[in-house]
Amino acid sequence: MPETTALLLEQIISAPLIAIVHAQKESAVSTLQFLISQMEEREEAGKKKKIPLMLDFSYTQILQDPESGKIEAVPMKMSIPIVTLVPIPYISIDEAELEFKAKIVTSKVREDKGLKSVSLYAIYGAKEDFDLSGELRVKIKAKRTDIPEGLARMVTVLSNSIPVVRDEGK
Repeated sequence: MPETTALLLEQIISAPLIAIVHAQKESAVSTLQFLISQMEEREEAGKKKKIPLMLDFSYTQILQDPESGKIEAVPMKMSIPIVTLVPIPYISIDEAELEFKAKIVTSKVREDKGLKSVSLYAIYGAKEDFDLSGELRVKIKAKRTDIPEGLARMVTVLSNSIPVVRDEGK
């Protein structure tokens, strides 16, 4: 049997859970960094504001005058916030399943301010083959979930504010 080091059972259990929380935080930070990268900073009335980057384009639309029936090519222009055109990177961990076997090898009674507690020390191994090699099997399912409500509302407001106007410069 290979030599193993006993760890506090609470450390064996909490370490992967803490790692999952950190991964979730990193995902949130990445989403926020993406959103900020889709903005430009402008100064208006002495205040700095973040304004969405826009995709501006012009096109010709064929319109029929309802009164005269005349068909004409009308130059048009449109500005679309880029953030409404691309998928927003947002992933959350849907489920985490930790599987391992642990063998309690010792315990230690502690007393702090009159309260007694027991610390359990264990060695652990994979669920299938309990060779105590220290292998911890972690199964994580990550999937794209619905974006947070505030982010969805922001994208909806930006999408609803896309102007289509005559291009008077033509």
